[in-house]
Amino acid sequence: MRRKLQLLAGIVAAGGMLAGVALAAAPPTAVTGNATSVKDTSAVLHGTVNPNGAATTYYFQWGTTTSYGTNGPTKSAGSGTKSQSVQQTAGNLKPGTTYHYRLVATSKSGTTMGADHTFTTTAPTVSTGPATQLSTSTATLTGTINPNGKKTTWYFQWGKSGSFTQQTKAQTLAAGSTSQTVTATLTGLQPATVYQYRLVASHGSGATIDGSTELLMTYPTVRPYPTVTAKTKPHHRRHLPAVFTTKGTITGPSWMPDQFACMGKVRIKFFKGHQRLRSKLVPVQSNCTFSARTVFGHFPGGSSATLPEHLRITIRFRGTSYLAPKRARTEHVLLG
Repeated sequence: MRRKLQLLAGIVAAGGMLAGVALAAAPPTAVTGNATSVKDTSAVLHGTVNPNGAATTYYFQWGTTTSYGTNGPTKSAGSGTKSQSVQQTAGNLKPGTTYHYRLVATSKSGTTMGADHTFTTTAPTVSTGPATQLSTSTATLTGTINPNGKKTTWYFQWGKSGSFTQQTKAQTLAAGSTSQTVTATLTGLQPATVYQYRLVASHGSGATIDGSTELLMTYPTVRPYPTVTAKTKPHHRRHLPAVFTTKGTITGPSWMPDQFACMGKVRIKFFKGHQRLRSKLVPVQSNCTFSARTVFGHFPGGSSATLPEHLRITIRFRGTSYLAPKRARTEHVLLG
């Protein structure tokens, strides 16, 4: 009987040892939690760690992609068998940016990575607008800002194309959650000169949000003449309905960017002798081209017309604040 009890005790002890080994063999549990106290440049990351009976350390990873890139400091989670709450502050973040993060726990039994979560740092929403009220020496810069709940400082940066050498006086917007229009007027600019500008805003943390970079050009004192070319096809249309297509280009001086040269409208007129038959006003496209279709459903001279009829076409660029009006070479086509 005594020997049976000793044998039973040995079995129980061995079972306990095996249970202990099984418990120690389990890697720690890591559960990524939420992010709180999210600000322009920081956020507090949360999670839970269960060491599962072995000495365990943990840290958080974060970055703008699931490759993360930044590891927080390693901390001890002890060697208990219960889940415990852990947290860590992620700092030096960029305002208005989405970050990925996860919790990582390690013991001698292995490493466990928590699920990927995201948060977005706070920031004002900034949009650079167009320049208005242009002249040879002045321009008004525009933009919109949503403070997104915090007092916001804003200003425009500007300079000649390729640089931001100056900025307007810093101003503030009260905390709010709707977009507001802001403006600043520049004076003393040089005529026919390209400047770049952008709207900049911050919540006062030192980190800024930049709007897109836009260009403006002051008006020239004397408008240069563009080169206007055009071609109407076909040269001879024998049957009705007769469709003629006039295409052309507007070419400004080489120093003028296309976005300022490629604007305005072109007037295209068809004449028989001195009689005006058709007139169309067409816009110049952003690639400096223009195009128009002119349709004749009958012969201008009626049934008594002597065919073919000779038509004269005039093409005139009407001019803009940057370019003077200019005509293209007169076109001629035959109808009938």
